[in-house]
Amino acid sequence: MSWDFIHIQRQVFQSDNNWGSLYIRDSKNQWEWLCYSYELPWITFRDGSLAGKSKNSKSRIKIGSYELKTRSDGAKGWRLELQSTDHRKNIQIHRAHKSMFIKGCILPVTFNNYSRDALSKGNPAIQLQSKSLMEKIQKRHDALSAHNDGNASLMITANVPAMKSATTAQV
Repeated sequence: MSWDFIHIQRQVFQSDNNWGSLYIRDSKNQWEWLCYSYELPWITFRDGSLAGKSKNSKSRIKIGSYELKTRSDGAKGWRLELQSTDHRKNIQIHRAHKSMFIKGCILPVTFNNYSRDALSKGNPAIQLQSKSLMEKIQKRHDALSAHNDGNASLMITANVPAMKSATTAQV
């Protein structure tokens, strides 16, 4: 059994748009906007047994619900790995690198390409701000895990989540 924790609302699903909005649950079971999300564009296999499915390391994951498992090994520190991702493996929500380079994962960031204060790839602030966002996600995860059975889950949609709160997340 899993519990709702993160909701990503993509601006557009099957396009080259990389941006979405990331919401997390608060202690009152309401959705709070935390930050933007950055993913690869939607790219599928054209033929063969994987025709129509997203390309490994070149595309975002499909819309759906995914159970999350925590990881803390490696250089990326604490992160969440999506489970049951069909033919895709090791899809994670993790801190951004200043290069914004990813292979199908989801990065929490403080800006999008529509922001007045958008950061350029290579700016060290990207990694620092994203690391801070992951620390907020971890703190919220730890607090909510104590009161919920099973693993947290992620829902990816092209819609705003129900019960969305207009407030900014405060962890």
